Amino acid sequence: MDRETFRQEIAGNLIPLPTPLDQDYRLDLTALRRLVRRLLDAGFRRGNGALLAGGAAGEFSTLEMDERKAVLDTVLEEAAGAMAVVFGAQDTSTFRIVELARFAEQAGAAGVQVGPTYYEPATPDDVFTLFQTVSDRAAIPLMAYNTWWTGTQADLGVDLAARLVDIANVGALKWSAPNYFQYEWVLRELAGRVAIIDNLVNEVYSHMMGAAGFVSHLPLAWPEWGLRLWGALQRRDYDAALVMLRGFRMPYYRLSWKTFAYSGSEALFDKAILEMIGLPCGPARPPARPLTAQLREEIRLMLREAGVPGVLPAP
Repeated sequence: MDRETFRQEIAGNLIPLPTPLDQDYRLDLTALRRLVRRLLDAGFRRGNGALLAGGAAGEFSTLEMDERKAVLDTVLEEAAGAMAVVFGAQDTSTFRIVELARFAEQAGAAGVQVGPTYYEPATPDDVFTLFQTVSDRAAIPLMAYNTWWTGTQADLGVDLAARLVDIANVGALKWSAPNYFQYEWVLRELAGRVAIIDNLVNEVYSHMMGAAGFVSHLPLAWPEWGLRLWGALQRRDYDAALVMLRGFRMPYYRLSWKTFAYSGSEALFDKAILEMIGLPCGPARPPARPLTAQLREEIRLMLREAGVPGVLPAP
C-alpha cells in the first residue's frame, strides 16, 4: 500500500478500541463486536475514521500474544473492510513486534502501530533499526508512535522522526511531543510526506497544518459527535469545531487525566463511560484499580452536561 492510499485509509477519527473483558478478566469478543458495529451503524467508514485495535486503551500490555491476535481477528471480521484497522504492535521485543506485524499483514490490517521498545532505554539508532527491521520483514504500513512520556530516551525528536519517514513502510506518525517546537516542526516538515495523526489533543491546528486525522476516544461514547467534528474540520469551519471541542472534548480529557492520576490505565475511563451508556465492557486488568464512586459520578455528570445521549442513572 502506498503512502497516499494509507493516508486516505486512516483519515479522520482514529478510534482506540478498549478490549472488553468478563468479570474473570477473559476476553469478551461479543462485546468487542458490539462496539465496532455501533460505530459502523453510526456512519463511520474509511475516510472519516479508522479503528485502533490492541493499543494502550486496549490494554495490550496486559494481554497474551494469542489474546492480542484474537482481538485483531475479531475487529477485522466485524469491520469487514468498511473501516481501516490499525493494530497495536508495541512490545519490549523486536521479535514479538515482527511477529505481530506479520500476523497483522496476513490478517488484512491496514497497518500496525509501533513505538520504541520500552523499559530498556533504546538509543535513536536502536529505534531506527527496530523500524527498519519491521519494515524489511513485514509488508504492511507502519505508524510510528512517539511515546515520549514513557521513559529515558523515549522521545523520537525531530531528527529521528525525519529519519524514520525515509524507511519504506513507515506511512504515518502518531504524533505528539514534549514541547511545541518539536510538535510544530514535524507537522510543518513531514505532513506532506506521511500521514500525521495528532495525539496532542490539538485537532484544529493539526488539521490546519495538514494532519490526516487525530486520536479520538470520544466517538466510543457518542459516534455522531466524532462524525460532526470531522465534517466541521473538513469544511474548515474551525469555529464550529472549537465550540464542539469546548463542549465535550475538553471536559472529557480533564476527567480522563484525573482518572489516570488515580490509576494508570487508559482503559478505566473509556470502560466506565461505556458502562454508563449501556455498553458494559467489564473491568480493566490489574494493576488498574476500580474507580471510586466519586470519580464515577463526576464522569456521569460530565457526560450529561456535554449532551451525550443515553446516559443511564446511577445504580
